[in-house]
Amino acid sequence: MSLNSFFASLLPKEDKFFPSYKMMADRIVAGADLFTEFVSATDHDKQVELYTKIKAIETECDNIIVGIYDAASDSFVLPFDREDIHQLCNDLDDVMDFINDASKRILLYRPKQMPNKTMHMAEIIFEASKAIAIAMGELKHITKEHTIVKEQCDKLHDLEHEGDDVYDNFVKELFESDLDARELIKIKEIMQTMETATDSANHVGKTLQIIMAKYA
Repeated sequence: MSLNSFFASLLPKEDKFFPSYKMMADRIVAGADLFTEFVSATDHDKQVELYTKIKAIETECDNIIVGIYDAASDSFVLPFDREDIHQLCNDLDDVMDFINDASKRILLYRPKQMPNKTMHMAEIIFEASKAIAIAMGELKHITKEHTIVKEQCDKLHDLEHEGDDVYDNFVKELFESDLDARELIKIKEIMQTMETATDSANHVGKTLQIIMAKYA
């Protein structure tokens, strides 16, 4: 390795980290958008088609994470703490994983009818994914200017609470319904997985708040 190459390896690989995080966030938005279409689909073949696309995005996100981990391993100087880099990867990965899991459960369980609140929850997940994408687009400025990232973290917090309310009301109505036990269990598990996706999105915001606090 030449002397110039050695010193270049010591520099922060911002050209790898920040675009990769933004790319992953954009893929999550695409996955969440497909998921809203998936939830409203009534044709099984259409659901299979949409799930295949969602699963492909989940795999893309896994590959992006591997790239971020490799960049962190190759760099001596990082844009922020290594543990925060890894935690942010894990949080983003969880969001896409739960979107994928929810769609897989719908595909496998094939409930007779999806309640209206499942679409409401899917829309919350989509809005949360867009907030994450905006925040990731500003990640390179997080050590200097927090305003936009903080706004999106606050939005993620509010959306998570909205998701909790939707889920709590859903469960109340579900157990007051005349659905048979099998349908009740199917729909509850699907909705619980969707609610966990909103929790995971809020965890992204919490990790960003920790990073902001370190550089305040």
